[in-house]
Amino acid sequence: MRYLWEALLAAKEEQIPAERLRFVHAPSGSGYMELSLPCLNQAWLEDDGQAQAVRIEVNTYYRFYDVFYGMFPPDPQEFPALRESLTNLSLHMLAENDVRRGMTREDYHKRLLAKEILAGGFGETARAVFQDMDREEQALLLGGWLVSFRAGSALPVFLDMVHGLVADSIVYHSNGYPDEVLIYTGLRQERKLERRIRFLADTFLDIRYHVEIFYEYHFGIIGVEETMRIGGIAIC
Repeated sequence: MRYLWEALLAAKEEQIPAERLRFVHAPSGSGYMELSLPCLNQAWLEDDGQAQAVRIEVNTYYRFYDVFYGMFPPDPQEFPALRESLTNLSLHMLAENDVRRGMTREDYHKRLLAKEILAGGFGETARAVFQDMDREEQALLLGGWLVSFRAGSALPVFLDMVHGLVADSIVYHSNGYPDEVLIYTGLRQERKLERRIRFLADTFLDIRYHVEIFYEYHFGIIGVEETMRIGGIAIC
């Protein structure tokens, strides 16, 4: 990490709340780096898992000299606690501005949607499934959800979500029975996986669709030798 905004991203990656970060002025920080960390190439934050603040020293003169040049003169000044609090508050605001500067409208909508999900606005199941995903999976889900908001419930969006969020999966849509959807995954059936697939079906499919899920064993298809193995066939 080198810049202020990287500390916020690292905190999010390590699930450290932003309010636990305590930015302080580094009196003898490097003139070539914004953050003064214990290790030169450090890519993580020093966090012992306790409730106390995570202290991060910042060379406030690196990019923000015009903001802080009068706050830290060589001679000791009054109100050191107030200066420290104002510095922390200012650097939090500057870091947030850095993070948002490269955001598109889509990114902003994704952030608002994620906040609403985590607040329970879409139900406890949605929050539990979302929290169980990694960052890439969450981004994929949020993108698909925004598409469904604009286009309504759609089978193609559901197919993309299953293929992207359920490993080793195949989705079958019958031409003879257009309201029937069959989902196969080579993974074993377990609660989190079943909850994820059901959540995707409830979120991205109309109520008229009937969904059948097959775990580990594929159902037999006449003419497809790989699916017609004795002891390894699921019965529809």
